[in-house]
Amino acid sequence: MNLNFITKDISEKNEKKTVMVTLRMLYLLVFSAFVLDTLLAGAETIRTYPWQIVILFVAVICLFASTYRVPTRVSLILFVIYLFVWTLSMIPVYGWSAGMQNYYIIILMLTFFASYRPVKIKFMLAGLVLLFRILTIGYFGGIRSAIVTDPNIDKLIQTANISAVFISIIIISYMFSRKDNEADNKLMKYNDQLMMEANTDKLTGLFNRRKADDILRSLKDEGGLENVSLAIGDIDLFKKVNDGYGHDAGDAVIREVGRRMKATCREDAFLARWGGEEFLLIFPGCNGDEAYVELERLRASIKAEPVEAGGHNISITMTFGLAELPYDRDTDVAVKEADEKMYHGKQNGRDQVVY
Repeated sequence: MNLNFITKDISEKNEKKTVMVTLRMLYLLVFSAFVLDTLLAGAETIRTYPWQIVILFVAVICLFASTYRVPTRVSLILFVIYLFVWTLSMIPVYGWSAGMQNYYIIILMLTFFASYRPVKIKFMLAGLVLLFRILTIGYFGGIRSAIVTDPNIDKLIQTANISAVFISIIIISYMFSRKDNEADNKLMKYNDQLMMEANTDKLTGLFNRRKADDILRSLKDEGGLENVSLAIGDIDLFKKVNDGYGHDAGDAVIREVGRRMKATCREDAFLARWGGEEFLLIFPGCNGDEAYVELERLRASIKAEPVEAGGHNISITMTFGLAELPYDRDTDVAVKEADEKMYHGKQNGRDQVVY
């Protein structure tokens, strides 16, 4: 559906498009409510108030068209004046129970949202709207319609007007809070992005040492009886990769190891680059035997396929040291134990999981 006639910009420079778009939607809503009220009340309305109905219909159409040419402030004032005139003209036609006086709420909301005036001025204008509402009650309060005599029709007209007011409130609230919400969402996404970057190792896409320290600290503080296993893994003979193929090839190897870790390990595993060619793996809800199976699968995956880097196929292996988190949740003890087991594996042939 083409809504360009609503969203079209105005010819005046330095004008707020949001206000104009909002006013066009409100004009359409008021026009629809006007038509519905007239149809519900029946032909007697037009016969009794022909000029009043025609003038108001023509006025709302002309004012809608003027939003493409008239400056924002003028258009806003014209809409408010029209809404006052329409409300005061239609209360005697449809009666007090039709709820025409509720359209003042739209004026009140536009005073705060659409008017770019100092706060004091806005409160003064809101006070004038309240005063006008009180005066309207004093003059028209309880007046009956000379046209609408059927209680069911009266309820339908009241429903139409209340619905128009509620939809207008929704439109105004959405249009003038949308940009703030979008800005807040963008800021939140940007903050999330910064947080992710601060906690992520750029080379591998795994978590970094900083995030790993946070996780270890939280494991130590939170307590609990859940089994947790952790492992330290190190790429075997990595110095020979750097010396023999260059540091770019070394980066490619580390990057590929990170990729295979993410592809092979269970989804809830915490994977981090611990430093250099070392990695930390945490398996929540896993005892040592279960974690050992996970690590053996990962070790086999890394060994099975060489890494392509700089035109070379580089075969690599890894050695892992595995430990269970002790009952007192002392992560320092568990990390030290895993590290010692990993070095024990290095001294005893490499390419293995030591548990």
